[in-house]
Amino acid sequence: MHNNFLFQHYLVVFCDHLGQRQKLRKLTGIPTTEEDQRKFIEITKESIGRVIGIRDAFKNYFESGKFYKPNVKRVPPELREDFLASQRRTNLIYYGISDAIVIAVPLMSNDENCAAVNAVYDAFVATCGIGLLSLSLHLPMRAGLDVGVATQIDDKEIYGPALERAFYLESKLAEYPRLLVGKELISYLFWVENQKCETRVGLVAKETAKFCREIIIQDTDGRYMLDFLSNKIKAASDGIIENKIVADAFDFVISSHEQYSKKEDLSLASRYYRLRRYFDSRKSIWGLK
Repeated sequence: MHNNFLFQHYLVVFCDHLGQRQKLRKLTGIPTTEEDQRKFIEITKESIGRVIGIRDAFKNYFESGKFYKPNVKRVPPELREDFLASQRRTNLIYYGISDAIVIAVPLMSNDENCAAVNAVYDAFVATCGIGLLSLSLHLPMRAGLDVGVATQIDDKEIYGPALERAFYLESKLAEYPRLLVGKELISYLFWVENQKCETRVGLVAKETAKFCREIIIQDTDGRYMLDFLSNKIKAASDGIIENKIVADAFDFVISSHEQYSKKEDLSLASRYYRLRRYFDSRKSIWGLK
């Protein structure tokens, strides 16, 4: 038994794709007839294949960041060391659990929170981008994001109250495909934004925390969520989130709202109405009609 677990504060993001469990329940056993085999392959491609595709998108985003090299040519020589230090990130963790994805960012820091809040920024942008990609693939995703205490077990897995917080936000409070933010995360960003700094790196941390906080908006029910269609996310994604992805996501939201309305499924219709109204409020940013 291990006795050397390191507990610290983490940002944890718990993402869950909706409706996949119901599809998988249709796979009751190994198919034996030709018709059963056809249905098995169809469901597998539609569900498992798309989930794997989303996981790969997460992996590609975070792996590409490891090879990013900041351009110091336009930075005066005397400031280059500070500039490079301000670009560092803590090593965040991400892994899949069935049709869910977990991202965890350790927040312990000895550089006035710069590396930690840079990784928080990366987690925000990735979650927003993957949320939109999921909608465009007709694989709606909810997420909960919060800060709490946890520890890392095995190679990747996170265990502790931080994970429970994020899971509770996603499973019990998010309701419709949105990226719900907990109060402890907001408090953390305010704390970094208002810290007293002694270094330039600390000042960068303050600005990054402010940027992250400004991505968070209050929804109509009073809860807080990531403004994943905001100008800031569009700029931060640097072209990774294409207008076509957003347009396809919006088409799916509209069709889902209309579909559930016709079926008189008031619960799902009202949820997609809320999401549709949010997209409507951000159409001009992405050139949507």
